Amino acid sequence: MSQSRDVIGQQELHYFGMVSASVSHELKNVLAILNENAGLLQDFAAMAEQGQPLDPVRIRRLAATMLGQINRGDEIIKRMNRFAHSADDNHATVELGQLMTMVVELFGRTATNRGITVEVKAAVEAVNIYTDTFALETLLGGLLYRITEAAPDANPLTLELDPQVDVTRIKLAGLAEHADIINSIQESDEIKALLAALNGSAYFNQQNGELIITLNGAIVT
Repeated sequence: MSQSRDVIGQQELHYFGMVSASVSHELKNVLAILNENAGLLQDFAAMAEQGQPLDPVRIRRLAATMLGQINRGDEIIKRMNRFAHSADDNHATVELGQLMTMVVELFGRTATNRGITVEVKAAVEAVNIYTDTFALETLLGGLLYRITEAAPDANPLTLELDPQVDVTRIKLAGLAEHADIINSIQESDEIKALLAALNGSAYFNQQNGELIITLNGAIVT
């Protein structure tokens, strides 16, 4: 049990580190754009001091760009804050559609760099489940990182929520040509440990190209 817990802890720490690195890069890009636009403002101020006329359209466009980057930075920080707080409790009630969306958003920079598109298909109604939230985020995020690294042509991917009467299934689709890679990842000790912690299981349907994760946690209505 302790060895399994060590494997899970290592995976969670590794995933947290990957997400933190990705978020820091995103914020650095925001700051770089703001810095560039601040330089333009300094140029405009220098022009005004020399008595040159200023173009209101250019100034409004510059202000809009800066406000857009400020809003972008705010969204990145809010997302990271939600993610960080998901590690506060071992178990909590979480809405799966929102969790899946956050995981994909956190994966966004890596997806862009790898030329991958990931679409989330949530259920029509909210699906709340009592589970180890951070372990589930680590499982889904880790699968996205591993699969797109090993199979960069697996594109596009779809993460779909499929609630049943007694269980909930999360389907990662778009993998029909990559059975050997998916089976190898699915059978790794790290993925098995996370699934065990979640009281879940995984099955690859080669015919449909879907990796199906079944969660048996208590569903809260």
